[in-house]
Amino acid sequence: MGIINIQTKIKNVIKFTKSFFLLRPRFLSTIFFIPILYGIGFALSQPFLFLNIEKENLSLISTIFTFLLFLFLLPYWFYIRHNISSSWVLIGITKNKFLKNFINFAKGILFALFLIILILLPLLQKNCISWIGEFSPSILLNSIVLGLGVGFAEEIIFRGWLIEELKFEYSIKISIALQAFVFSFVHNLSNEILWNIIGLRLGFILLGVFLSLVRIRDKGSLWSCIGIHGGLVGIWFFINNGLIEFKDSTPSFLAGPFTQNIPNPIGGFSAILILFLLCIFYAIKSKKIFSRTFN
Repeated sequence: MGIINIQTKIKNVIKFTKSFFLLRPRFLSTIFFIPILYGIGFALSQPFLFLNIEKENLSLISTIFTFLLFLFLLPYWFYIRHNISSSWVLIGITKNKFLKNFINFAKGILFALFLIILILLPLLQKNCISWIGEFSPSILLNSIVLGLGVGFAEEIIFRGWLIEELKFEYSIKISIALQAFVFSFVHNLSNEILWNIIGLRLGFILLGVFLSLVRIRDKGSLWSCIGIHGGLVGIWFFINNGLIEFKDSTPSFLAGPFTQNIPNPIGGFSAILILFLLCIFYAIKSKKIFSRTFN
């Protein structure tokens, strides 16, 4: 009887999942998919409270559970909703052979380093940065893990799953714009100054558009986007935790809004200008940018 009850519960879960994936209108399941997964991930993380884990670490565990659930359900999502079995090819993870994907990933990291140098140049010219030069293996490891984790997760979700899902309902232009807005507004901002908030939101929108254009240039492959996004996060974290220090007189409009003496460059004038120019350049360069698919 116990085995029968378990099988019945599994069938009910599968039936409910299919019903949710096919919910009408379609955008409802798209909107609630990630929040529902996060709720499940949060519930799964609660037993860790008995291990006296800090609140921030518990939130990280919830996020990890959420992303693992997302990865597990992603193939079923596209198969049930659109009868597509090659979901990893569709979102650009297995678009090419391993070597080409690795090269694209490495190029993305180098491009991220180049962007960070461009952002730091005007700050160096204005003598806003002090060199500390303290190297820590643990900081380096944290930078790598953070960059890979954020780059991989957010690119699969936004430039992979979300934009492909939107393309079934809208044109490529609208899909790029919508995912960029969602990408911007899901990022929690601790800054309460209006101009800083506007700068950060605009920076995230431009980054979302730019990464979409990069993926189109790469004919659907997601690995350059992962490298760029992960590189921006990881490299910035690394250099701001021992290598350099921003002076108190550093203008936030140039470096980006500060949080605990570390600016977020995405909201600074330099990053916004660079991303805006890159979006124009990549849009012009990609002649078939507004075709229905990435192929």
